[in-house]
Amino acid sequence: MLVDLHVHSNLTPGCRLDPALALEKAEAVGLDGICFTDRDTWKGAKAIHALRETTDLAVFAGAEIATDHGLYLVFFPDPESVPEPAEMFGTPPNGAPWSARHVVDTVRARGGVAIAAHPYDRNVERPAGDYLFTLRGLTAVEGYAGTRRSNVNELAIEAADHLSLPVVGGSAAFDGYDQVGTAATLFREPVRDEAELVAALRAGHVWAVAIGKPPKFVGDELALRDRERERDERRDERGGRDDRRGGRRRGGGGGGRGRPGRGGRR
Repeated sequence: MLVDLHVHSNLTPGCRLDPALALEKAEAVGLDGICFTDRDTWKGAKAIHALRETTDLAVFAGAEIATDHGLYLVFFPDPESVPEPAEMFGTPPNGAPWSARHVVDTVRARGGVAIAAHPYDRNVERPAGDYLFTLRGLTAVEGYAGTRRSNVNELAIEAADHLSLPVVGGSAAFDGYDQVGTAATLFREPVRDEAELVAALRAGHVWAVAIGKPPKFVGDELALRDRERERDERRDERGGRDDRRGGRRRGGGGGGRGRPGRGGRR
């Protein structure tokens, strides 16, 4: 069963995706389910659950919680029964973001699960990064985020491997319906509601799946060019140091890596 575990809607500030249209897109690309994870709220859970009457797809309500160290997807067995995040996590002093450790601990204590969302994404105001290695109680790591660059996903997969946590996938769709379903999570058994979703995630019977052709990012190409330029500069710098040591690379006695060959004048 394939489920896009990370989709935003118009309940997330700045996002205009209509849940009903996002659901149509999920069905069109062949998904079996979709999770709506709006930022710092699950007040739309009742309306999202009502969409179940309009489709054969499984529809779930969760949230994406912003903290002092990254974003976390959270799911509860009965999201309509839990208080809103402001009440659940309290008000941090001086308007600071919620503590990641406090959020993960609280979600776990209330019977929910917490998943690190694209933790190495530097476009996030306060990315989790290697702080993940200090957290206890995480259920999984989002290793395939369909709208994030490949290096962000690769670092997340590596972190999950070190932490011995399952890797899940989701599109993190925000800007357009075409983003829905670019990544998903494969569940070994069908899940029909949040209680079964939470149980499957906690059991680790899930795998991340990239769907279709990965999107191209200008940033990836620029980063590659930067690395190539830095590599060339390092080579030039090493060549300059060798020349200053007496030009031994040109003769037969220089030795070492990069020697052009005995005699050097061919």
